[in-house]
Amino acid sequence: MAKSFLTLRQPKEMYFLALTEMCQRFAFWGVANLLVLYLVQNQQFTDSSADHLFGIFTGFAFVLPVLGGYIADRMNYRLPVIWGMLLTAIGCFLIATGSISMVYVALVFIAMGGGVFTPSIYALLGSVYHQQPQLRDSGFSIYYSAVNIGVFLAMFILGVIGHAVSWKAAFLLAGLVQLLGILPFQKAIKTFDIKKVAPISFITKHKKYPPLHRHEKNRIWVICILSFFSILFWMAYNQGGSSMNLFALNYTDRQVMGMQMPPSWLLSSEALYLVIFAIPLAKLYTYLGKKKKDPTPPMKSTLSLFAIGICFLIMAIGASQIPSGAKTAAISPFYLFTAYAFMALGEMLIAPIGLSLITHLSPRRYTAMLVGVWYACIGIAFYLGGAIAPLMSKLTNMNAFFGIFVIISFVAGVILLVLVRKLNEMRHLNTL
Repeated sequence: MAKSFLTLRQPKEMYFLALTEMCQRFAFWGVANLLVLYLVQNQQFTDSSADHLFGIFTGFAFVLPVLGGYIADRMNYRLPVIWGMLLTAIGCFLIATGSISMVYVALVFIAMGGGVFTPSIYALLGSVYHQQPQLRDSGFSIYYSAVNIGVFLAMFILGVIGHAVSWKAAFLLAGLVQLLGILPFQKAIKTFDIKKVAPISFITKHKKYPPLHRHEKNRIWVICILSFFSILFWMAYNQGGSSMNLFALNYTDRQVMGMQMPPSWLLSSEALYLVIFAIPLAKLYTYLGKKKKDPTPPMKSTLSLFAIGICFLIMAIGASQIPSGAKTAAISPFYLFTAYAFMALGEMLIAPIGLSLITHLSPRRYTAMLVGVWYACIGIAFYLGGAIAPLMSKLTNMNAFFGIFVIISFVAGVILLVLVRKLNEMRHLNTL
């Protein structure tokens, strides 16, 4: 794998930033993806109330980057990354106290941390590829996969510690790993030229901006339209940490060689698939790019919706084997493992590609804020997903619940497919 990474010749700054966000994702998603299980098993929350709090937290966390991006576009992108890591670490330490009142405070800190961290680090990453646009999609794909190693390790390690040792130890470790992320970031920022990285407002403080050109407005429309369609993808994706997590806990046979797998291990497979898919997809984009056949970002977003639709079609087939009204079952884990593979494929087609598109097309003075808009749409989706998740325990047939996401994803995919050609024209790639 090391050889594969090297042959793709990505800038070294990308790897330092990836290590930084890997630590942030370890902490953020270590708390987020284990939150429902922690609340149900240790704080006596009902499934519905835990799902609802998960939806509120993730929704709030992903709306905040709009404000964080607005702040970052008026600074140098560096301080907000540091602030974000410190706030997230404090939140992890607060939730480790075990106090239910501290849980709510901790989630606010963690959400605020992600809100200022995320738009700034992607603005920095986008600047890495200003002079190497041909590497942008493959670089963002490798980056996105690399940072998700942090998510996989969090699910695997923190899940075991939380169940076998204590949740306090798990959350303390998450906070410590987040603090470690400061080290690669300090290394990364030493390699950046501030004049190439900083927002225009940071360099030309009191000068008025010129009005946006028509092609810039069209590009912003492309970003907003794809961000809107991403809501439908992420609303379905959000079920991975809520309804699908509870499906793993209550309805899946987790016995392996006499040992019962923690539900978090099944969820961690999605992050593992992200790592597995990264190099093949990056090489595929490079190969197709040379032949001028690489699917455009709008087309990749369309394919992501079909992938997530297949994910939930598999879940619906698995759920159809559960007797109506059953509270427990022992369905083969094959369904979850396969569903998570298609979920990961969809994520690789929409998340890094969408962020690559934004940092490429957005007017420089609005880059971080438009990254924030992208994450705000994810926040809206996560809130909606959290609101829908309790239906799993209320509907008589569980396969009907998963069928909701099959229909939404396929219908949205068909509509976006019709719009692809127009969106490609609105990108104005031949205009500076």
